[in-house]
Amino acid sequence: MAKVKYEIVEHDGGWAYKVDDVFSETFPSHADALAAAQIAADQHELAGSTENIEFQDATGRWHEEVASGLDRPRTEVVDIPAMRYAERRKHAHRGTFGTLLLLAGIGFAIGYLLRPAERR
Repeated sequence: MAKVKYEIVEHDGGWAYKVDDVFSETFPSHADALAAAQIAADQHELAGSTENIEFQDATGRWHEEVASGLDRPRTEVVDIPAMRYAERRKHAHRGTFGTLLLLAGIGFAIGYLLRPAERR
């Protein structure tokens, strides 16, 4: 039986899950990508209906066969602990930097509003 691995990776400024060389949409956090990967993996294992299918092989030849709805692959979500640690560090740094920018912006706004009115 086939096994499909959903791997959590950094992608496009956020996080995604990857199956082989195909990426999911980008999620803002590692936790969101992990949850989405788990949902996709669980649904991938669900039995479906038996269907007639057509597919083209690598040489361009078409084939027809019956695909059993019970023949589902096993799935696994691969999550590397180092990735979780990297995201926590990134958010901690971003949080501190964001707070500093917010305080600077507030200071600038207060200074602007309290400056003496210029007379013409």
